[in-house]
This record gives sequence, C-alpha cells and structure tokens, in this order.
Amino acid sequence: MIGLVIIVILITLGMLFMAIFALKEDPQKKIFTRKGLAYSTVSAGMKMNIECNDEVGKVYPQLGKDILDQCAQDYQDPLCIKYNCEGKHCCQVFNETMSKMLNSTLGGWGKSFEFSARLVQGKGSIPVGLSEIKSKDGCQGKERDSSGLFPIQAGSAGLVESVLYICD
Repeated sequence: MIGLVIIVILITLGMLFMAIFALKEDPQKKIFTRKGLAYSTVSAGMKMNIECNDEVGKVYPQLGKDILDQCAQDYQDPLCIKYNCEGKHCCQVFNETMSKMLNSTLGGWGKSFEFSARLVQGKGSIPVGLSEIKSKDGCQGKERDSSGLFPIQAGSAGLVESVLYICD
C-alpha cells in the first residue's frame, strides 16, 4: 500500500515538472518573432503604393520611396505638391497612411508599437522628426524589439531613418 502511494506521488511530481517545462515560454523565440514582425511590417509599409489624384490623372506612388522621400525634401514647404493626394501635405499623407496601416494590422492583432521617421541632414546636425506614430498604449515599460533602421536617401535633403518597435 505504501509503495502504491509513493508511485502515485512520484508520477504526480513528474507530471508537475513536465507541465512547468512545457508551459515555460522561450524568450528567444518571442524576441525573434517580434523582430521579424517589425522588419516585415516596415518593409511592406514602405513598399506599399497609394492612390493619389494628379493633374494628369491617378498616380500610385510608393509610400516610402516616393511620399516619405518627398516629405523629407519638402517638410518645410507648406505645399509639398509633387503628389497631390487630396490636397494634403506629403508628410500628412505619409503619417495618415502609415498610421492606418499599422493600426489595422498590428493594432488589430493586439500588439503595441511605436514608429518613427526622422531626417538626418548631415553629420552633427539635429535630426528632424518627420513621423511619430504610437499605438494606444505605446511601449512604455514593456519589452520591445525593433525592425532595425530603414534608411532612405532623400535627395540632397539627407537620410531618412525609419524604425518600428513592437512591444509585449
């Protein structure tokens, strides 16, 4: 009888340890997943084409290569009209489109995020913020991983550095 009780206790302890190790999350896997998701999201966003109405008709500029590039070159120009997207400034078009894309994808999946794009005009110069987009609760006090910097040469204006942080 005592032997049977000892066997039941040993089996219970074995199952308890097995459950603890099986339910333990691997932090490396979470980091890899967040980084991969951040990288692919920024990459897709920068390559996304949007529809704008031009004097000649509809045009489909890329969000990163065309709109963000134009935003960096003309961020001080009140018109910024190379791409006439509903009469809005190109920086406003970039911010609205990127915000909508991030909120509908990452926000829809319950992920917290922070995106920023800034213009670095030269060595020693203070970067100019072109875009700041955050989810409702942002990344304050959470584990976060980034997409890495996405550099875009904006003509003679300088270099645009974009980065996306995803948090848990």
